[in-house]
Amino acid sequence: MKIALQPAEAITDTWAIYYIPPNGKPVAGKLTVTNQRLLFLPQHDDHSFSLSVYNREGLLTFNKMEIREVNTQKNFLSKKVLVTMSDQSVHTFNYGVMSIDKLVAAIQND
Repeated sequence: MKIALQPAEAITDTWAIYYIPPNGKPVAGKLTVTNQRLLFLPQHDDHSFSLSVYNREGLLTFNKMEIREVNTQKNFLSKKVLVTMSDQSVHTFNYGVMSIDKLVAAIQND
């Protein structure tokens, strides 16, 4: 799925990652970080048997202007980025054993 960019918006990078919504279960997908937004597209939903089929209706959008805090949780098997939004909701992105340093930098930069 091609992401429609807003005026003056540029893609920084994309990661295959797990998203954990507030009070929810982890969902695999692609996180695209731009200079204005975080865009998460789930790879599948409960009704899909293929991890390669995108749920085209499920794009989640987080405006960077609404991000209040970015924290990390790191241990040997799990590297997570916790994004706190202006409504105090916390959204977690789990990159497994991979380094999250570039992802954190991309989220924090405009």
